[in-house]
Amino acid sequence: MLKLIKYEFIKKYKIALIALIISASLNLYFVYKGISGISMFLVLFPITIAVVYIGDIIRMYSDDLNKKSGYMLFMTPNSGYKIIISKLITAVIEGLAILLLYFIFVLINGAYIIYMSGTHINFNEIFFSVNNLLSGNFGFNLGHLFMFLLTALLFLIGFITTVYTAMTIRKSIFSEVKFGGAISFVIFILLNWALSRFTTELYDILAPYYSTFSMSQPTATELVRILLPINIFSILQSSILTLCSGYLLEKKINL
Repeated sequence: MLKLIKYEFIKKYKIALIALIISASLNLYFVYKGISGISMFLVLFPITIAVVYIGDIIRMYSDDLNKKSGYMLFMTPNSGYKIIISKLITAVIEGLAILLLYFIFVLINGAYIIYMSGTHINFNEIFFSVNNLLSGNFGFNLGHLFMFLLTALLFLIGFITTVYTAMTIRKSIFSEVKFGGAISFVIFILLNWALSRFTTELYDILAPYYSTFSMSQPTATELVRILLPINIFSILQSSILTLCSGYLLEKKINL
């Protein structure tokens, strides 16, 4: 398993390094634009990087299913479960690294804004200073931001597993079927629709639970509890769909 994860990161370390350099360069460019530029960067960066992240994760799996390099991977003495789980773990690690990078950007840019305002800032107090800056100007703190980003990451990973499942179905059950790609795409749409409906029903069931919280401006601790059900569901969804894909890769794959 560790060798497969290492293999995944070796394939993409150059792309990750380029993305890091571009992100840092863009941050410096927007810093020169002043506070409005910094704000724009901190809003646009997570949206842009999320799109790039999803595209990269899906492309890597598509290449493994459809190109010769992937054929060699599936010929190794690794089960389909190990292969797909290693890809999921890689996606999680990569997502957490992006989340950490964004937090670093928030801290650095927040500290710069405080410095430009003429306020003395101690290096050891950057976290608390930026936290106070966010609380005073936007009504949320770093705890809120972390929970929102973590929930978004779990949602993205859940979405990626639905794509993985549809692609695996295309390459296994419908590999010899005419219009198999179209059928697997329909399955992808139906799968996401069903998951969306289930999530809606889940929130309806939990509605009385949410009435105990201050939904207008919850504390960071309350936000953790508010988002806990949907986060648990995202984790379960990702786990179940990954196991389903693993089974198809193990028993039904047709390269």
